[in-house]
Amino acid sequence: MFSLMLVLRVVYAFHFRVDTDELQHLHVVWGWANGHLQYRDIFDNHGAIFHLLFTPLFRLFGERADILIPMRLAMIPLVGICWWCIYRIGTSLFSKEVGLWAVALTGLYPEFFLTSTEFRTDVLWTVLWLLALVIATREPFKTRHAFVIGLILGAAFGITVKTGLMIGSLVASAMVLMGWEWLGGRRPSFASAGVRAFAGLCGLALVPGALMLFFAAQGAGRDFLYCNIGHNLVPHAQNWEHLDAHVVWFPIFALILVGISPFFRNRPFDALTGRRIGLVLIAGFYFSALKTFFPTLSRQDDLPVIPLAMLVVDSLPFVLAGRLSSRPRLKAFLPWSIPALVVLELVALIGFTPFWKNRTREEIATVADVLRATDRSDFVMDATGETIFRMRPYYYALEAFTKVRIKRGLLPDEIAEQLMATGTAVVRPMDLTKKAQVFVKQNYLPVGHELWMAGQKMNLSAPSAIRSARFDIAVPTRYTILTPDNKEAVGELDGTPFTGPRQLTAGSHTFIGKADSPKYVVLFWSQGFERGFSPVLKR
Repeated sequence: MFSLMLVLRVVYAFHFRVDTDELQHLHVVWGWANGHLQYRDIFDNHGAIFHLLFTPLFRLFGERADILIPMRLAMIPLVGICWWCIYRIGTSLFSKEVGLWAVALTGLYPEFFLTSTEFRTDVLWTVLWLLALVIATREPFKTRHAFVIGLILGAAFGITVKTGLMIGSLVASAMVLMGWEWLGGRRPSFASAGVRAFAGLCGLALVPGALMLFFAAQGAGRDFLYCNIGHNLVPHAQNWEHLDAHVVWFPIFALILVGISPFFRNRPFDALTGRRIGLVLIAGFYFSALKTFFPTLSRQDDLPVIPLAMLVVDSLPFVLAGRLSSRPRLKAFLPWSIPALVVLELVALIGFTPFWKNRTREEIATVADVLRATDRSDFVMDATGETIFRMRPYYYALEAFTKVRIKRGLLPDEIAEQLMATGTAVVRPMDLTKKAQVFVKQNYLPVGHELWMAGQKMNLSAPSAIRSARFDIAVPTRYTILTPDNKEAVGELDGTPFTGPRQLTAGSHTFIGKADSPKYVVLFWSQGFERGFSPVLKR
């Protein structure tokens, strides 16, 4: 089963469809590899540790259109660490058999498998979370362990501020567990708990504090705080915009805890049972708080809780089988339900996302076209950095929070203005704002693979001694004028003979052809034409 999971991960790394988050992360890594400072020079609303960690590997491969594939393959060792952590937790709390099958259940669960195949910060984030739980579920648990957990979660904070949900889940679970111990007649040591909490806080502060000092020393302290915290706290963002069923998750979980609390009165439980209960509490707090309180919900946020849920699901048949000595047939059948679930997961994974269909070609082709058409000094406008290897003229990546801020008037939509100011000749209009897309359609022409290059179609006046067109330039750059069969036109541009590409400034210009000129000519970015691109026009 593990061999199968490994082979499938390699295949899906080459074939699974590309998510824009992956390309945004790659763009930030490219920025680090080329001397740009995250947050100050390149916008990103994630922590810096993940991108810094993968910068050396990115440099090793260089500028290549399929850079996503080797970076995805680099996720496999991280997933392997996840497997090891799940096995350790399952073995510590239940048995080796439970630990192994929990790895299989988690590894082939479609949401976990596909999301962790992608090149994204959440994979490393989940690794650190599971490492913290490996320590938290061990026995004995000492003060130094609390410090290490704090240090690990501090590093997770350097990946994403969503780590606050993990910390809240751990603290809430510990408080509930101590309350149930007290109800059972066992007096927990609050002094010892306080010392461990302090040690954990000391460890927690180290990595975020070091990152803050580093960016402050680079003059980017405010950018660091805004991009990591301020930008992600926006009113009316998705989950906060409407009151609907999602708000009941946490209240329902809280009511369940209150409802079962009397069960623990005068019923003490041992340390192992306490750690098992703690695992269920952590999973419950994380899931319910995520669904109720998070401003946006995405599948990658489920990565940390899926292994915990699978550990709980996996343990139930084995625990029940151990208590059914009077039902030998049922006792023998129960453990086989887990392999059956694993097979169902495998069927669902391959059935809904066939591994033999290559869904990465289009994105790779787009990046290849950008590399062929542009130089390192050229700007390319896209939504979140999908073209990876070029600077964007507009600072903010158009991810969920940015779009909400623009919609609410909290951020200016200055994409068109920046395209004009920088003379950006290549644009990928997908997912840009409506205002920007209108501007692109007026001043750019499609060339295929979702790319548009500066230019416009110009209809010439009716047949006479001369045929002319007056046009306005909004994006100043070097242009050529083409006939419908992609040959350079013959005529005059702004009163002088047109003999080849010319730098055109913003404003009005005039092209005069001959009486036998075609019905229209095409103004097109000369560098793109020289490098083999031509506009795709409706005839």
